[in-house]
Amino acid sequence: MINLKELKKNKEFYIKSFQNKGMDLTKEINDVIEIHSILIKELNKEQEIREELNNISSKFKTNPNDDFKIKAKKLSTLAKKSKIIIFDLKNEIESKASYFPNPPSNDVPIGKDENENILISSHLDNKKNNIFSKPHWEIIENNKMVLSEESTYISGSRHVIYNGNTALVVKALEKFMLKNAQYSNHVIIEPPVIVNKKTLYNTGQLPKFEEDLFKVTENQYLIPTAEVPLTNLVANKLLQEQQLPIKYVAGTNCFRKEAGSAGKDTRGLIRLHQFRKVELVTIGKPEDEKNDLNNILNTATRVLEKLELPYRLIQLCTGDSSFSSRKTIDIEVWMPGVKEYREISSVSSMGDFQSRRMKSRYKNFEGEKKFVFTYNGSGLAIGRTLAAIIENNIQENGMVRVPSVLKEFLSFDEF
Repeated sequence: MINLKELKKNKEFYIKSFQNKGMDLTKEINDVIEIHSILIKELNKEQEIREELNNISSKFKTNPNDDFKIKAKKLSTLAKKSKIIIFDLKNEIESKASYFPNPPSNDVPIGKDENENILISSHLDNKKNNIFSKPHWEIIENNKMVLSEESTYISGSRHVIYNGNTALVVKALEKFMLKNAQYSNHVIIEPPVIVNKKTLYNTGQLPKFEEDLFKVTENQYLIPTAEVPLTNLVANKLLQEQQLPIKYVAGTNCFRKEAGSAGKDTRGLIRLHQFRKVELVTIGKPEDEKNDLNNILNTATRVLEKLELPYRLIQLCTGDSSFSSRKTIDIEVWMPGVKEYREISSVSSMGDFQSRRMKSRYKNFEGEKKFVFTYNGSGLAIGRTLAAIIENNIQENGMVRVPSVLKEFLSFDEF
């Protein structure tokens, strides 16, 4: 949620910031500012009514008469009407402002789309080529790593059933990723995968992105990412400065309709309706933004380093940044089978965008109450990590070599 005082004070800044994210919301901003001005007047009016009512009530105690009683009744009716108007105005403001994106940080490059993102760095051998490599979907079919016909029959397209040793590799990857997150002091959480509307509103998925969510009941949805329940662990809380940063990690199933991605990545493990992912979340202070964001980034990239998978870091421009993000760095892994990089994690600072929605603050050592900053990132998407392992580690004999770091969780060297 946007700071309305700042919106009114720096209207042109917000108009330009939203335009840089590809959204012209000039009319909507003007509407919210106008409604907010009406709200302020109504709040002042209600205050005046309450003060006059209190004055009449005091006089009635010392001099009870019908005139005071009648006047008090009229004022009480006016106060109730004013309260209803205020309630409706606040709801209207919240409804309109909930579609305002998070303004990008000042250091985010301005650009229209992914073509204007900036390469930060490349790691390991970024053009490592495996002469035996093929697209991972061909390898998994040839090796019977997944049950394709069965998954389509049972669940439909874009679902996967891992088979035999491949299923064990998937489990091993999750164990390894969770263990890795513990090195960065992330507390392991096992959250529910069904959440309510308010929870999704708090993290910015609702109301704008409802079409991409799987709805269970009128008020319940399957999570698109564990970011949702993990971040909401501090909703409606007043934390103490000494508690921060708070770090969580969870490995869960995630569910996305992938609305708007028709025809994209229909083969393989890149874009599924149900997939497992290890998610990292940090709750911190505004002044620690750089350190907290880098901590998640380093935790995620350490997985790729230990798996010996080449990767690069990409700074997203304003036009390619997500609705709720203030700043995002993508981690892309090298896929030699298709000779391209693919996103395997997005590490983002949300600033106070989510904390304002979920009313999460902290009291600093001076006694001031401030909104926390929230951060999240995949550490990592398990299906995409498996796809990268397959393409990078396929051998001449057609089997995939198990990365050495996973061998403590497995009893075989190839699958």
